[in-house]
Amino acid sequence: MADTEDASDAALRRIVREEVSRAVRSAASTVVWTLLSVLGVLVGLQSVQVALQPTVTGAAAAGFGAGGVAVVASSAYLLYVLHAE
Repeated sequence: MADTEDASDAALRRIVREEVSRAVRSAASTVVWTLLSVLGVLVGLQSVQVALQPTVTGAAAAGFGAGGVAVVASSAYLLYVLHAE
């Protein structure tokens, strides 16, 4: 009877160790993706700021503006998906 309890204890410890490892990876992944998304928002805003400079005109301004808006929108959506719950 003691052997079965030891086996179940070992199995339980293994399962707990695996689940803790998964939880840590999940938390670390969320932190990394959040930081990358925030960085993306800042890069997109910088691109929009470049588009609004008086020295940038025409197609370049439109390109910088559209690219910046797309990057900000996608990064904001990623933040929403990560933290909606």
